Amino acid sequence: MRKTYDREFKLKISQDILEKKITTKRIAEEYNISRPTISRWVSEYRRYEKNAFAGQGKRLPDKADFYIFEQENKRLTEENDILKKFYTFVKQKSSSF
Repeated sequence: MRKTYDREFKLKISQDILEKKITTKRIAEEYNISRPTISRWVSEYRRYEKNAFAGQGKRLPDKADFYIFEQENKRLTEENDILKKFYTFVKQKSSSF
């Protein structure tokens, strides 16, 4: 069965390697973890820092996802602005009667 490690452990290992300059080899031997696995953790930590290791089933959004969210946000903002203007218009019309 494959061994899993929690987010905090991966963060600690990555920070130890990058900040305390502990070698990947030493960490691998100390914790009995493969060097490629540790290298992957360090790469993810370098890329995402505190947002690294989102966990199983919670992948980090890629650029395409951000683009889609950005477009949806823009559309909703425009829709909200139109509704606010309409509300103001209706309110003015109803108060003039």
